[in-house]
Amino acid sequence: MRDVVLLITCSLDGFIAAEGGNVDWLLPDKEYDFDAFMHEVDTLLMGHKTYEQVLGFGKWPYEGKECYVFTKQHPYPEDERVTFSDDPVGTAENLILGTGGAIWVVGGASIISPLLNKNLINELRIVVQPIVLGKGIPLFRDIKKSIKLELMGTQAYRSGIVELVYRPGA
Repeated sequence: MRDVVLLITCSLDGFIAAEGGNVDWLLPDKEYDFDAFMHEVDTLLMGHKTYEQVLGFGKWPYEGKECYVFTKQHPYPEDERVTFSDDPVGTAENLILGTGGAIWVVGGASIISPLLNKNLINELRIVVQPIVLGKGIPLFRDIKKSIKLELMGTQAYRSGIVELVYRPGA
């Protein structure tokens, strides 16, 4: 079975974006080895809002990766780089049974919550930025039950960023 990994950045108070989806508060960190993580991953799962933000980056950053975008918008937009769906749980369940590398849950909360509620995420890598936003889009919402986590590791960076790695089911 394939690993399903949530790697996401949030503020110290648990927001993945400011109000309106703004993420310009994110600090880059040259020490963080994102490339090593990307070598483990061959499939990405993301919500439509995250997809729209990625489109604003210019060049598509996930070339060579299988990408699924979840949206209730019909008809789906045309983009040969991604597969559109309205079923993150069913898609993840099918992908887990296949072969390949890790599956990265990119964001946002609208797909994180249903996957957590169905116990489909088996690693959470939460990168905490040293900022308190006060309000915005929360990392978790609509979680149906308590989920106990086992701390697998931490990494602090000189920038003040801290990565927390958990596995559900402690």
